[in-house]
This record gives sequence, C-alpha cells and structure tokens, in this order.
Amino acid sequence: MIKKITFFFAAMAFSIYANAQSFSALYTFDSVKSTSGLIDPSFVPTATGITCGSFSATGTSANSTAAFRFSFTGWPTGATTANDLYTSLTGAINTAQYYEVTITPDVNYTIDLDSIKFTVQRSGTGIRTYAVQSSVDGYAANLVASINPANTKLSVQTGDIFFWNLDATTSAQNGSKITLGGASFTTISSPITFRFYGWNSEAGTGSFSIDNVMVNGLATPATSISTKTSEILTNIYPNPSANGLFTVDLNNSSSKTRVTVYNIIGNIILEKEISAANNQQLDLSNQVNGCYFVTIKNDNSTVTRKITINK
Repeated sequence: MIKKITFFFAAMAFSIYANAQSFSALYTFDSVKSTSGLIDPSFVPTATGITCGSFSATGTSANSTAAFRFSFTGWPTGATTANDLYTSLTGAINTAQYYEVTITPDVNYTIDLDSIKFTVQRSGTGIRTYAVQSSVDGYAANLVASINPANTKLSVQTGDIFFWNLDATTSAQNGSKITLGGASFTTISSPITFRFYGWNSEAGTGSFSIDNVMVNGLATPATSISTKTSEILTNIYPNPSANGLFTVDLNNSSSKTRVTVYNIIGNIILEKEISAANNQQLDLSNQVNGCYFVTIKNDNSTVTRKITINK
C-alpha cells in the first residue's frame, strides 16, 4: 500500500529567535521501487529555511529490494544466524558503503539541528548493527544514539552503535534516534550531510532498510531578511504549476534583478536578468515534474524560493 507523503511543519515564536521556525522534515520513500536505482525518486520534504536533498545509496546493490522504503543489500558480513550475542559479531563498518542525505540552509537562514529519528528493518540475513555519522567531523565518529521510544528489539552499544537484538525479528522497528546538539549543530549556514552505515549482516544478500526518516530542527532568518525580501519578491504563482509556467511578482523592484532556477541536484536550468517590472514569467514547461529552486538577487538582497511542477 502506497503511503501518503506527509510533511510536518510547525511554526514557533521564541523571544530569543524572532521569526525562527521549527521544522520536521519527513522522508517516506514513497516512490522507491525495485527498479528506481540508487537515488530516492520521491519528492523531498519542504520547510521554510532549509533545502532537503534526496537520499542516495553508495557501495550497495543497484536497486532497492523493497518498495516504499530504502532497502539495499551488499553490506559487510560478521553475524551468525540465530546468535543474538553482540560480542559474537566479527564484522566492521565499511566507510565506503552507506545511505546519504544533505540538508542545506537557505540563503539568509541558519539552522539548529535537534535530532534524527527513523525506522529500520532487515531481512532474515540482514544487518545486525548500524550507525549514523556526519560531515561536521568528516565522518570520523558515530553520532549520539538512543532508542526512543524504548524498543526491546533494539539497543545501543558502546560507541553509539545500534544493535538489532533479535535475529528472529525481521519486521520494521521504530525508536532509532540520533541526538544532535552543541556548537557543531548550531547556527549552521552551510550544507551538512548525514551517512547511515549498516554492517554485521549474516550474508551479502541480507538487507538494511530505513524508512520514515525525520530531521528535526530550527530555522532562523537573518535579522533583515523580512524587509529585504519584500523589496524584491512578493510571490511566485501558481505553485505548484500544472504546466511549468510560473509568474514572479517582483514588487516594483527598482534595480536590475537576476533570476536563477536550479533543479533538485543543484544544476542551473534557467538564468535571466530582468529590469524593473512587476510580473515576469518563468517558462519551465520543458522540465519534468518535481521540485525546483528559484534564486532572485538584486543589489540589496537575495531570496530563494521552492517551486513545484506537477503536470
């Protein structure tokens, strides 16, 4: 059964973070199939202040072994069937095999990251251990792991290593949580990448699945973003667009303005300079369905907006 994509977004006002907004970006992998390849083709979550990249798999099988979740094989072995003793494991993490996703603060925003929560699953010969690392320290150490809410089928071992306690259990399990905090995950203004590693499978054909990955945090705009934004942009509409045509309202901008449109992987697909005017049309009718990002820049400020084509 295809799950409905759900994006959670809650706006909260804090006295010390004027205009700051909390976000919970949820990846549900709804478009993943056994033929969809190494990059999750699903729509990415959206929230004010951040741009969410797509999940990808590296060093694994060529396709997911299941639909509607990220489930690949080819992980390092080291576990024995029917043995539930953690100390009996002999495998080691392979830093060339992982799932990866990048979260990027939008222009004129910084983000504070709070946590990552996700669901895990394995096949009968799948992985028994997994961990999450980040680009903050060059993927040098596992991030702080816990099981919340408690789940007797999962545990955390020394070194922030998640352990799948029971070999006989292969159903999806909730509770895996990564806690993010401290200076490394506060006031972030550049992209940050997370990698999910699995190892100690019982066979090379054993799978490691992740699903319902939720990234939680707070996006804070620069002090002057509200006044500067209104100088150059009021709205982009219709959004989503049923034919790829968008109207950009420049709100009587009095200076030369550059408009650049990027696809989800950061390639420029349209770029143009326009003089002072109100409604300008962006023709993306030759582009495929999906999310795109429009950056509008003049002498005073830069604004980025997400748009969607849904023909």
